[in-house]
Amino acid sequence: MTATHAPRAGSPDVLPAPRPPTTSARLRPPVRRRWWYDAVAVVVVAHLAVVTTLWSTSGGLDVSTPAAALSSTGRLTGLWASALLLLQVLGMARVPWVERAVGQDRLTAWHRWSGFTSFWLMIAHLGLITGAYALLEGRGYVAELVSMTLTLPGMLLAAVGTALLVAVVVLSVRAARRRVRYESWHLLHLYAYLGVGLALPHQLWTGTSFLTHPWAATYWWGLYVLTLGAVLVHRVAVPLVTSWRHDLRVLDVRPDGAGVVSVVVGGRHLDRLRVEAGQFFVWRFVTGPGWTRGHPLSISAVPTAAGLRTTMDVTGDDGARIAAMRPGTRVLLEGPYGRTTTSTRTRPRIAGIAAGAGVAPLVGLLQDNAGTPGSDTLLVRVGRDDELALRADLDDLVRHAGLRLLTLPGPRSRTGTPWLPGNLGHHRGPAALRELVPGLVDHDVFVCGPPAWSAHVVDDLRTAGVPSARIHVESYVW
Repeated sequence: MTATHAPRAGSPDVLPAPRPPTTSARLRPPVRRRWWYDAVAVVVVAHLAVVTTLWSTSGGLDVSTPAAALSSTGRLTGLWASALLLLQVLGMARVPWVERAVGQDRLTAWHRWSGFTSFWLMIAHLGLITGAYALLEGRGYVAELVSMTLTLPGMLLAAVGTALLVAVVVLSVRAARRRVRYESWHLLHLYAYLGVGLALPHQLWTGTSFLTHPWAATYWWGLYVLTLGAVLVHRVAVPLVTSWRHDLRVLDVRPDGAGVVSVVVGGRHLDRLRVEAGQFFVWRFVTGPGWTRGHPLSISAVPTAAGLRTTMDVTGDDGARIAAMRPGTRVLLEGPYGRTTTSTRTRPRIAGIAAGAGVAPLVGLLQDNAGTPGSDTLLVRVGRDDELALRADLDDLVRHAGLRLLTLPGPRSRTGTPWLPGNLGHHRGPAALRELVPGLVDHDVFVCGPPAWSAHVVDDLRTAGVPSARIHVESYVW
């Protein structure tokens, strides 16, 4: 097997990346407690148990008649759909201790799974309840659905909310999502909040479980208030206060490879900001049309009181606006998020495996771990060797921290091991990992790249004997 070492900085086509002064004090990492993860699991299980108990104490399963069987099953699917919808929104409210306990990657996967599950439960609820009423009233299915929508309290709002949720789910299917740019999808995705707000209240006005148990209505309204409050506080108020307190501004924008720029942001009292190398913010650069679009971008250098640096590909949507920013541009920050940090590792040695722009968070992480020369390895998958970003930083790590840097250039493998380039795809993935990273099982391995590519790497890492607890993944997923 062959791999290519990155060329040294100083090549005529390589400009040095802008970096915050390294003499400035590093920022403190966010607080993280081990018991937070268990607390999140307990809250989720307890909530689902309360909802199921609510259903069972207000009639439960009734199979005395076909209509009763449809109705009782429909009530349960409706309660579970609502419970998952509220948990889904609460999970993405960016509550700091939840995000740090579970990790943004897992939260996003959970959000997607619970979203589709609650959607199908909601469809089942609609079908079962309508079927039950149709049997009781002796009407046709469609006529009963229209009658329920126009006559029962809250059903018209529920119909509008359901239509919004259906639209969001359709747009979230991978085939449709690939045709919509991230910013547009994110804006349309916000209509899901309105859909949830309109679809759920009819349960409180017509649901047997809530009409017979006043405590249940109080619990449900409490969940609404808690979820809405968490979204407003952590998605709106905290980011605005943080950005205002630190008066964040662009200090420098410089090319850093083919189609890549690095942006350094400074501000006042940055020493009070808690953030760790390897994390990411949602950045909004307040300049020109489209400044409200948020960009989830990783920190690409150890954060210090002198500034924060992010590195991004500017060949896509909104890239030209960001590449043309001038120093002094105001910046709004949301975060930090992510758990691919040195504080989560269990071994002194780090192996980073990145694809394309995924190298950015790993550079900051390797700088943060550069205390033991020669201990770390970085594999970077690129289309061409000249596409490697942050080359000056990587050469610094090679020279001063003994980083083993291996680039894997070339078109992707169509047969064999899919995360390797085509010329190496005939090698088995686990064997390739053990050869490229000597002593692989004694490393914490950080993987950053597209979801499918990362999944193949993780499968081969596990087959090669790396315990799951030492594999840390941050994928580009939305």
